[in-house]
Amino acid sequence: MSRPDPTRSTALLIGTATHNQQALDDLPAVRANVTELARLVTTGPVDLVAVERCTQLLDLSHPGEAGVTIAERCGEAEDLLLVYYAGHGLLDDNGELFLALSGTNPRPDWLKYTAIPFSWIRDAMRDSPARTRVLILDCCFAGRALHTMSAADVENGLADRSEIQGTFTLTATSDNVAAIAPVGAEHTAFTGELLTLLRHGPPMRDGHPDGEDLTLNAAYRHLAVTLPSRGLPRPRQRNTDLAADLVLRPGSGGPPAADDQPSGETAGVAPAANLPALTVARPVLDTLRRPQRLFHPLHRELLGVQRRRLAVSVGIAALYTVLLLARLVVPELTSSRGGWPGAGVLLTILDIAAVAVGTGLALTAASDAREGFPGDARIKWGLAIVIWGVVAVFLLVTVAMRVLVPLLGEDSHSLVPFGSCVIALALWWWFGGDRDVLRMWWRAAFVVAVVFGAMTAYYATPDPIRGRTRFIRLFETHALGELWTLAGFLTVGFLLVVQCQDVLTGHLALSKRPLVVALSKQGIGIQTRAHHRFIAWHHLDRIFVAGNVLVIAFKRDYPEVDKPREFTYSTELGGFPVADIRHFPHSRGEILHALSHFAGATLHGVTPPGPDEDRLPTRPDGSPAWRYNERWSTH
Repeated sequence: MSRPDPTRSTALLIGTATHNQQALDDLPAVRANVTELARLVTTGPVDLVAVERCTQLLDLSHPGEAGVTIAERCGEAEDLLLVYYAGHGLLDDNGELFLALSGTNPRPDWLKYTAIPFSWIRDAMRDSPARTRVLILDCCFAGRALHTMSAADVENGLADRSEIQGTFTLTATSDNVAAIAPVGAEHTAFTGELLTLLRHGPPMRDGHPDGEDLTLNAAYRHLAVTLPSRGLPRPRQRNTDLAADLVLRPGSGGPPAADDQPSGETAGVAPAANLPALTVARPVLDTLRRPQRLFHPLHRELLGVQRRRLAVSVGIAALYTVLLLARLVVPELTSSRGGWPGAGVLLTILDIAAVAVGTGLALTAASDAREGFPGDARIKWGLAIVIWGVVAVFLLVTVAMRVLVPLLGEDSHSLVPFGSCVIALALWWWFGGDRDVLRMWWRAAFVVAVVFGAMTAYYATPDPIRGRTRFIRLFETHALGELWTLAGFLTVGFLLVVQCQDVLTGHLALSKRPLVVALSKQGIGIQTRAHHRFIAWHHLDRIFVAGNVLVIAFKRDYPEVDKPREFTYSTELGGFPVADIRHFPHSRGEILHALSHFAGATLHGVTPPGPDEDRLPTRPDGSPAWRYNERWSTH
C-alpha cells in the first residue's frame, strides 16, 4: 500500500454546473462537488495533495481554456495525479467521449469544437511522470424528471473507454445506465457518497477492519455495494499496475470527524509516513488582516529580492570605497618613502581593478532588465558607456587627428578634440530636446565619455616642443584609472539611492494601506482605510484566486452602482482584484482552506502562481508590476 507525498502530487478538478444551451440542464450540485472534494483532498486526514497544487476549473466556456491547464497540471505531478470531472458526458457520432462545458453545443458534430475531448485527458495522463494516476468521472447526459445524467448505449463501458496504463479509473456508471443527481441534493449521488466515504471512512458493515487504511480498491468496493442498495447505478472501475493500493485515508488516524464538528476543522490524526503531524484541530481563519507595522517580518520577506540586491550594491560600494581610498593613500606612501618604486605597480593594479569591477557590474544590466529592474539596468549601462566610451572616443578622435592635423597644420591639433566636444553637446541637446528622462538616460554618460575621450586623444598627440607623446604622461599619472574609479563610485552611489528608495517605498506601501478581509458563512467583508463593505455570497457569481490575487466577480443582475469603486475592475481576470494573498501573515494553504470553508460552492477555482508572479508585486488590476519604479501596489 502506498501513500502519496502531497508536495509532489497534483489534483485537477473540473466541473460544469451551468450551461448556455437549453438542451443541457444545469447541474448546481456539481459546483459543490468540486469545492468539497478540493477541501477534503487538501486537508487531513485525506491530505492527498498540497493546497497550492490543487486546481479547480469550474464552468469554463471553451475547451481552449482547459487544454493548456490540463497538460501543465498533468506534467507537474511526480507522485500522485488526481483528475476529476463532474458534469455532462457526451458522445459524438464515432462514439468518442466528450466532457461538456458551459458553452458546449450538444450536437454530435459540434462536440469537437465546443467540449473537451476525453482524449486530451487520456493523453495528458499517459504522458504524466506521476507514479500513480487516478481518474474519476461523474458524468453522462442529463435528463429532466430526476435531473439524471445519461449517455447513449455503446458497446463498452466508460471505464473501458477511458483505459490508461498505470491508472485507477473510477466512473459513476456504465454507459447505458443513468447516474442520478437528485433534485435539491447538495451533491450528485455518486460524488456525494464518495465524499462521505472520504470524510468518515467506510463503516464496519463493509467488512473493513477498524483502523485499516482506506485504499482506492476498498473505496470502490464500498461504492459498488452502497449505491446499488439505494437504487442507484453501480459504478465501474478499471485498475492497472496496482494503482488500487493507493491509500486515500489513513486508518490509523483515530476516530473519524464527528458530524457536529465544523467542516473546515480536522480531528487530530497521527501522521502518515513523511507527512507533518496534526495533533490538534486547526481553527479556520475568519479574518485576514494586512500587517500595519513598518518593517514587519512579512514585509521583509516580500521585499527579499530588493533587499538582497541592496546588500550586493552595498558590498560593491564598499569595494569602490577601498579603491578610492587606496588611490589617496599611495601618493602619501610614495612621498614619505622618498619615491616608492612599487607605487606605480600598485596604481596600475588599482586601474585594472576599477575597470574590471565596473565592467562586471555593467554585464549584470541585461539580467536586471529581464528580472524587472530596468532602472538599475540603465544605471549600470551608463557606467559601461563611461568606461568603454572614453576608450572608443579616444580611438576615433585619434584617427581623425592623424588624418586632419597634417592637412590643417600643426596649430590645429587642439581643434579636433574641441570640435568633438561641441558635436557631443549638440547631439545631447538635439536628442534631449523632448526631456524624456526614461528614454534619454544615457545623455550624461554619453557627454562624459565624449569629453574625456577627446581630452585623452588631445594628450596623446605629440608635443611639438618636447617631441614626446603626452599619452605616456596620461598613464604615468593614472588619470584614466582615476576616472574609472570615480565613475564607478558615483554610479554605485546613485544605484544605492534608487534601491533604497525601492525598498523604503515598498515597506511604506505595505504598512500604510490597511486592508481587512472578514469571512463568514453569510459573505465576505472588505475594509480599507476609506470604505467598509459587506458582500453576501449569493450576490457573487464566483470568488477565485488567480496566482496570488484574490478576485471577486458579481452576478450579472447585481447593480453596477453598488459595485466597489475602491477596487479596479480587471477585464483580463473578469472580476475585481481584492487583495494579494501574500500580504497576509498566513500560509497560502491556510488562506485557501478558509476560503473553501466559508465560500463553499462560490469558490470557483485556484490557479497556482507563475515564477514571475511569485517574486513581483501586483498592480491594482491584479497584473504583475514588472517595473519596480512603478511603486508597490497593495492589492
